This record gives sequence, structure tokens and C-alpha cells, in this order.
Amino acid sequence: MPTSSESVSKLYGIISQHENSRLAGHPMEREITLRAIRKGLAATSPKRIADVGGGPGKLAFALADEGHKVDLIDLSPNLIQLGQAEQDKRKAAGNKPLLESIAVGNAMDKSALQDESYDAVLLLGPLYHLMEESERAQAVTHALNLAKPQDGLIFVAFISIAAHLRDIAMRNPGKILEFEGFYAKYLTDGRYEKFDSRIGTAVQSFHTRPVDIRSFFARNFSDSLDFIELRSTEGILGGGLDTTLAKSSDELVQAWASLLFDKYSTNEEHLGCADHLLAVLRRR
Repeated sequence: MPTSSESVSKLYGIISQHENSRLAGHPMEREITLRAIRKGLAATSPKRIADVGGGPGKLAFALADEGHKVDLIDLSPNLIQLGQAEQDKRKAAGNKPLLESIAVGNAMDKSALQDESYDAVLLLGPLYHLMEESERAQAVTHALNLAKPQDGLIFVAFISIAAHLRDIAMRNPGKILEFEGFYAKYLTDGRYEKFDSRIGTAVQSFHTRPVDIRSFFARNFSDSLDFIELRSTEGILGGGLDTTLAKSSDELVQAWASLLFDKYSTNEEHLGCADHLLAVLRRR
């Protein structure tokens, strides 16, 4: 079944407050993602960044605070409202950088953003919910068109199949027997399509593996994108293990982020420890 944009938008409308605070509780996902973007940009001057599907803009504002010019779009009006509220708060205070623009937009549609003008394009959420490979390829193609020719970077995040298995092992391990047929298929194709009674709406989510991420880009973009790296955004602390650091000092958070980024986020044997996998690519 193709993706229902309406269902995805409804889902994030329901969980918008959770999504607004989620990265505060997962400091390694936040910090390793930011470090990967910094490494790719190697910025000595402000860069133009398009954050496509960036939710309430937590990473967009963090990058703006570092001096970059960031445009934010997201499918969910509720998340964009939260981003606009932060923008308005900053504008009133007058002491923090603002985003260049904030708007509702779909990663699968050609946006109002200017083609071939961005040093980096972030797709750090849309592919979590695009069920068909053709849809995922379409979203990456639109990001490719936004990136500067020859050196524009694209950062694409995926959810690991192992992440969901860890989650049910901790919350409700009996699910693999209760829904044996569902999980047999899920382990084959990574499609999670179920009604979630906890939040009262249908969920469409796509999960994958490192080898399949590389194959996806090789099949669809071998002539237009160079694959730079695949990185775990939690290092070895997937499954919520980084939440214990959420109330730690910034010094301690950064020490752990440095350790995990340098030692445990790109080695093949550690990628399975991640909840989220970040592919970094460069436009040819």
C-alpha cells in the first residue's frame, strides 16, 4: 500500500508535543547527527541548509545558532506551528538567530525552495514513513535537485529494523508470537503498518538494514550521488540507552558524543546497535 500523507500528518498531529521534546531525551541521536552534518560541511563560513521534514525544527534551530541559513519544511501543520512558535519567541527576544523560512511541505513534492542552491539538504524523517521504494526515491530526487551541483550534500536518515525489535522486547516481548505472521513478513520487507491503540491512529512506518540502505542508493542514484558514509546516530546506545545522559551536564554529553562519534558510529559491527542510521551523500 502506498503512503498516506494524510495518515502521517495525522500521526504527527497527535504526537506533536512528544516530537517537540523527543531529541532532548535522546542526546546522542541529536549530537551525533549534528556532528555528522558539521563534518560533511567542514564549514568555515555560513552555509545554506534545507531541512526537509525537519519537524518542529530542533536541528534546524541548532544549525542556525551555529551561523547557517536554514529553511525548514514539514508535512505536519502541527509541527510547523511549534517551529513557528520558537521562531516567534526568538524574534521577540531578539537574541538568537532565526530560520530563513518555515513552511508546510511534503518531501515527495517539488517544494518552493530554490533548486541547486543548498550546501546541504536534510531528509532526517521523511523516509521513516515512505512505504514504497519509488516514494523514497522520489523524496531523495527532490533533495538532490535542491543540492548544489558537484558538492551539495544530502543527509538521509532511516530507522533500523533492529530498533523496533528492541522496543517490543522491552515493552511486550510476546508480540512476536501473538503476531507471528506479521513479524515474519516485517523481517522480510521492513513494512510496519498497523493501528496503534495507544495513540488511536493507523501507523505506516518503514524500517531497514544497513545493507539495504546501500543497495537502495546503488540501484537508484549510482549516476548522481556519491555515497560517503553510513553512520549510527546513537553509536552503541540504541534502544533508549542514551536517555540516561539526558539530564547530564553538557560537558558529559559532549564527551560521550565524541567517544561514540569517533569510535562506534561508522564501524559495520556497530551499525546494528543503532535505532537510526544516517546516510551521507554528495551530489555529483
